[in-house]
Amino acid sequence: MSSLTESTSFLSNTLKRRQQKRQEVTKILQEGISSLHLSSLSSSEQQTNEGVYPLFNIDPESYLLDEGDERSMLEPSSYNNSDFKQTKNSLFNWLNSTLTNDSIIIRSFEDDLYDGYIFGKLIEFYQSNVHLLSDGIPLSEECKKKTLQRVLNYLEIYFNQQNQGIKWTFNEIYNHDSIAILHLLLALMKCFNRKIYDELPRTLLLKVVVVRKTNGILQTRIVHERFIDEHDREIIPEESSKSGDLIDVLFDLAPEKLLTVERTLLNFINNQLNCYNIHIKQIHIEYFRDGLNLLYLISHLENSFIILNKYHHKKPITREQSHANFQLAFQLMNQIGIEIDEYCRINDLLDGNQRTLYRLLFQLYLRYNSDSSHLLQSISHLQSVRTNVDSPFL
Repeated sequence: MSSLTESTSFLSNTLKRRQQKRQEVTKILQEGISSLHLSSLSSSEQQTNEGVYPLFNIDPESYLLDEGDERSMLEPSSYNNSDFKQTKNSLFNWLNSTLTNDSIIIRSFEDDLYDGYIFGKLIEFYQSNVHLLSDGIPLSEECKKKTLQRVLNYLEIYFNQQNQGIKWTFNEIYNHDSIAILHLLLALMKCFNRKIYDELPRTLLLKVVVVRKTNGILQTRIVHERFIDEHDREIIPEESSKSGDLIDVLFDLAPEKLLTVERTLLNFINNQLNCYNIHIKQIHIEYFRDGLNLLYLISHLENSFIILNKYHHKKPITREQSHANFQLAFQLMNQIGIEIDEYCRINDLLDGNQRTLYRLLFQLYLRYNSDSSHLLQSISHLQSVRTNVDSPFL
C-alpha cells in the first residue's frame, strides 16, 4: 500500500512540474512577443496596446526546448496581413479541391500535414506513376515518421531537379513548424499548379518570432521571412527544364568528369579576373552570389567596364541589389547572343544552386574559348544524345 501511495505521489508531482513548466513557457512567449511587438510601435500606439499580445493557437508544449534548440512561428500581427490571408485561403482551397475525391478536408496546416500523408497524396495526384503511400494512413508515431521521411526524400530529389530551394527540415515539419510547412506548401503549389501560384500576391514578407533556448533561458526575436519572391515569376522555357541536361549528367553520373570541367572553367575565369586581383579558388556559388564577379568577368570579355561602372551595385548588401547585378549581367549576355534565360534563373543563383552556376559559366566558356570543342568532345560520350556548342543542354 505504501508503494502505491509513493507512486501516486511521484506521478502527481511530475504532472505538477510539467504543468508549471508549460505555464512558464507560455508566460515567457507572451511577454517576449508583446515586448517585441510594442518595441516596433510609436509611443502613442504603445499607449493603446495594453496587456499581453495574444498567442492564438500556439502550443507551449512545442516550445519545451533543449539547450540551443530553436523554434519559429508567425508573429501574431502577421495573421492580419491581407496578402497572408489571400495566400492561406488559396492554399486551403487548392488542397481541399485537389483531395476532394479522397474525402479529405484540411482544416489546419500544422495539425493535418505534419506526418507527410497529405503531401504524399498531393504528389500521387499530380504524378500518377509515383507511389509513396503503400502503407496506407500512418497511425503510429513510427509509421508517421517513416511516411514523412519517405515523402521528403522524394521531394528533395524532385526539387533539386527543378532547381528549387529547400527551406524546411524533417524535424521542423514533424514538429508542426508553421513556417516550414508554409514554405513546403508554396513550393508544391509552384511546381504542381503554376496557374494558381501565379495568382498569389507577387510578394509575401511576414514577421516571424524566433524562440531560442540559451543558458536555460528562452530568448525571442523577430525576423522578416520572405515566403513569396516576385523574382520567382521569371518564366523558364519548357525545353530548358528537361532532364537530359549535360550538367545534371556530370553531377549525377560522372563526378570525376565534373572535376575536369571545374579545372577548365577555373583556368578560363581566373585568366580574365587576374587583372582585377580577383582569384576564384573553386566553382562555388559563394564566389558569385552577389553577381559582382560575374559582372567583372563579362565586362572584361566584352570590354564593357565603363558601362559596368555606371550601373551596377559595387557593394550589394541586399538580395534586391544582388538581383539587380545579375539582371545587368544577363542583359549583357543576351546582347552578345547568349540567351542565358533559357538555361538559368537569377533566383536560383541567389538561392545558391550550384548546377545553375555551372550552366551559366559553361555558356561563357563555350562562347569565348576557341578550344571549347575539346572539352565538349571529352564529355559528350556520357549520353548518346546531341551536343550543341551554343548550349550545354543535350
